[in-house]
Amino acid sequence: MPEKKKQESASRSEIGLRMKEERERLGLKQADYGRFGDWPVRTVSSWEAGKTTPKAEFFADVEPLGLDVNYIITGRRNTKPPTGPAAAPAGDADTIRIPLFSATGSMGKGNDLITEDVLMGDIPVSRHWLALNVPRSRPEALQLVHAYGDSMLGTLNSGDFAIVDTDCQVADIDGVYVLQANGQLFIKRVTRRMDGAHVITSDNPSVRTVDVLDGTQPVRICGRVVYGWNGRRF
Repeated sequence: MPEKKKQESASRSEIGLRMKEERERLGLKQADYGRFGDWPVRTVSSWEAGKTTPKAEFFADVEPLGLDVNYIITGRRNTKPPTGPAAAPAGDADTIRIPLFSATGSMGKGNDLITEDVLMGDIPVSRHWLALNVPRSRPEALQLVHAYGDSMLGTLNSGDFAIVDTDCQVADIDGVYVLQANGQLFIKRVTRRMDGAHVITSDNPSVRTVDVLDGTQPVRICGRVVYGWNGRRF
């Protein structure tokens, strides 16, 4: 087989393996794709086996399922939380109401608007959608929090809502967390160092915010951001 053909075959195989990995990560069956377009199981099986290459139209159709398309194509994970509007519930049995708090998660300086959690109501969200997009989170532990400021620009924009998993009270994995310090809430990226300390940073490269926590500072982890609505307003 010519070298170019070998490379193309290897690329198809790798894409197929990552496509299967993403499907299994989300707890999906090959037949589930058929709900979002005319994608027969035999076609999906061919892609996952590396026999053919997935079509761009396929990824566009199944976007609501939460596949990391960048990872499937390139092998590089998208490190930012998924964004976009949640699907409307299909009915009463599919509905869970997530509490909406007026607590303001600050992402920049000078945002000390509200320092207490005040329940403002709740938002109906599809249980099925949650199971597909935040499969590792317990629905009853989820809360919606406002985000303000520009230090996380690109990940969460000022005015966005963030779904927060309040079961995550320890930053044991790298990610975006809601932190409470000095009577304020902050939404920041938290990275764990080899010495056990945590580095708190902003995603906006124009905002130079870096703090190192060694466990002696009075900072409480309120939860981890698992989903954000970029540009979505309620």
